[in-house]
Amino acid sequence: IARGEHVSWRDVARRLGPDEALLEYLVRDSTTVAFVVTRDGVQVVDLDIGRHALGSLVEFARGVIVRPHPPPSQSIAKAWRQPLRRLHGYLIAPVEEAGALRGVRRLIIVPNVELHYLPFAALLRDVAGRPVGEFLIERYEIGYSPSASVWVRLGSRAPSQASGVLALAPRVDALPGSRTEVEAIGRLYGSEATVLTGSAASERAFRGEVGRHGIVHLATYGVLNKHNPLFSFVSLHPGAGDDGRLEVHEVFGLAINARLLVLSACQTALGSGAVSDVPAGDDWIGLARAFLGAGAANVIATLWPVEDRSTAQLMTHLHRRLRSGESEITAVASAQRAALRNSAMADPFYWAGIVLVGGR
Repeated sequence: IARGEHVSWRDVARRLGPDEALLEYLVRDSTTVAFVVTRDGVQVVDLDIGRHALGSLVEFARGVIVRPHPPPSQSIAKAWRQPLRRLHGYLIAPVEEAGALRGVRRLIIVPNVELHYLPFAALLRDVAGRPVGEFLIERYEIGYSPSASVWVRLGSRAPSQASGVLALAPRVDALPGSRTEVEAIGRLYGSEATVLTGSAASERAFRGEVGRHGIVHLATYGVLNKHNPLFSFVSLHPGAGDDGRLEVHEVFGLAINARLLVLSACQTALGSGAVSDVPAGDDWIGLARAFLGAGAANVIATLWPVEDRSTAQLMTHLHRRLRSGESEITAVASAQRAALRNSAMADPFYWAGIVLVGGR
């Protein structure tokens, strides 16, 4: 029997740093409310937008960010700016105007219903002298949690004592960028890395190795089962009696000791126009929650099917920052900001769908 756990705002506040805030949304038919917890207290802000209008705007924003390649015409490429500005105006601007985020540089966001699908990092505000504007990731480091109680519980876990990196790329034929990705990880970490590609990156090998490593990186597909999320899966190489489909219900049975588990280049099967087909909150985050439940302190997942070659660049930067000693949430922000400075990857499609879920 599953039992829900409740925490008070004081429980959250005790675990926050002086420049951190937990921002939790409650979306209802008539309005949306933001609860902002900092180390000094809690503030409630009415955002004055109901679920129908907010959900429609989130779906529209996703529809113009998530798109086929090659990139469409310049006029279409600009289409994401207006909905992202409007969403910033509804979800962030009132909170900042109320002074609730004064001095904050790191946000832990707890979404609700359709907001689970929203790349908060790409929310946009107007800034004088900047034609595109300023993305939220440029002002804040951003992490996510399924709930405040989960965030507190993850933060109370003993730090992982596991070391080394496990990197797997089982689908190098379909995702050629994934081989580049894990080989770059191997070079970065040297003898501390175990890199498995192709048939060597099997489900059996993963089960045998996953509990021994502090960082686990899966450059592969993740496939959503809309009808039964427990059978959503991460694709590994089959063999030795295994089907190569590591399903959500199987993940819960693993003993993971990693400070970070990365689901890179995951095809979540949640593309443009599909939001309304999935119960809110039951899509990509199902895989993330499973790995958190199995022991991972943080999980990096994706909000839409990503392009494997550009993701390889972003993930290489991420691991370079982790290798230098940055925290997971700081390394993700560093990688996304670096993508923004790269004209070939500056469009939100390439970087905004990558999210960190977990403790820090």
